[in-house]
Amino acid sequence: MQSLYLLYLDRHHLGDELFLKSLAQHFSNAGPEAPPCVLVHGSGEKVERTLEAQGYFPERTDGVLDVETEDQRRLVERAVREVNQEIVAALTDEVVSTVGIQGVDRGLFQGGGDAPLRAENVGWLSALLKQHVLPVVSALVETPDADVREVGTEEALGALAEALGDSFEPVACVLTTADAAGLPDEGEGVRAEVDIGGVDEEPVPEPAAVRRLAAADVPVLITNLQGLLRGASPTGTRVRS
Repeated sequence: MQSLYLLYLDRHHLGDELFLKSLAQHFSNAGPEAPPCVLVHGSGEKVERTLEAQGYFPERTDGVLDVETEDQRRLVERAVREVNQEIVAALTDEVVSTVGIQGVDRGLFQGGGDAPLRAENVGWLSALLKQHVLPVVSALVETPDADVREVGTEEALGALAEALGDSFEPVACVLTTADAAGLPDEGEGVRAEVDIGGVDEEPVPEPAAVRRLAAADVPVLITNLQGLLRGASPTGTRVRS
């Protein structure tokens, strides 16, 4: 079965405009040799700046902002949607065949909160991947009260991994902040594997999210854009759960 790489876009990378350009260029350069990928993202630092401009300073729990009012919730939703549009625009500028998908589109994400998050109706998403289209999926879900809220990016990624497991072998990919395609070893190379407890903030921006993915039995690969898109078989450091 073909591997599918679900790329976790963390807040650190999303906040770097140069990264988005580099991301798009790497996918463009990889062309048809790029492995099947789905980009998964949340609000990033953009929403924090948006809320701070309105005088709100909410904390994050497991990477998700603790919004307290309807106004804050709407600002978060708007920021997530805008991040999705910015990623898609960067890829389109580099002539990468891509499509932006909000997690609420076609009822993609269901549940969340007290109920486990699920991804449903993923047949159309599988069809896009088989047509060599790059989906960019936001971590938005519609609540039973018809409100739209953000869920953890790793929660959304995990739900996609489970739902797409009938058609692909999903692998979660997280990017380092270093030049190495993985966690450096004692020499000049990278480690082939690391225990779940060995993932820390240097050079992984959101290690807690990585540990939650691995603990949920989602295969995790720590790499960088070069390691992900060097060829049909990405390289990096695997996380042992």
